[in-house]
Amino acid sequence: MNISIFGLGYVGCVSGACLARNGHKVIGVDINQNKIDIINRGRSPVIEKDIDRIIKQVVRANKFVATRDFEKAVRNSDISMICVGTPSNDNGSLNLNHVKSVCAEIGVGLRKKNDYHVVAVRSTVLPGTVEQEIIPQLEKSSGKKASTNFGVCMNPEFMREGDSVYDFYHPPMIIIGELDKRSGDAVEKVYTNIDAPIIRTSIK
Repeated sequence: MNISIFGLGYVGCVSGACLARNGHKVIGVDINQNKIDIINRGRSPVIEKDIDRIIKQVVRANKFVATRDFEKAVRNSDISMICVGTPSNDNGSLNLNHVKSVCAEIGVGLRKKNDYHVVAVRSTVLPGTVEQEIIPQLEKSSGKKASTNFGVCMNPEFMREGDSVYDFYHPPMIIIGELDKRSGDAVEKVYTNIDAPIIRTSIK
């Protein structure tokens, strides 16, 4: 599949590299030009066991490329995965500014795309965030309707720092919270080569 990864921090970088290693074509998107340059040189912007070697392999094989061009990334992928950080505010609540910004960018890309595109959220967010914040932002910036013109899923990650590559390939389970069956089917295809129980449920 063609997959775009929004956010090339810890989760995005490891997810993108491992998905590319599994045969998918991955486009990584970030606003940090330094991260983009490092990945396109076949190096990892994060310190993690095995990830440097994997990125070197998949970049050489033209399976993983990084860019700032979010519209092109959406246009040339079937699924966009949101992997940006959600740091804590001073009061302990989650800061969703990065998530909202990425949703606005993806929505702009969706506006010019006719094919059914699925947005999968891997960032850590509270129950209800996808329905109350993410879907409305995608609909507003795209001018389109979720489940009619594009799909949405919640696809949490279970990766531990230091063991994230191993954890990516050996998750305790794969959870797909789906807006509709079509969205869930698309995300399930992403994990075809990973042996783990698949749980498909509602987004919340």
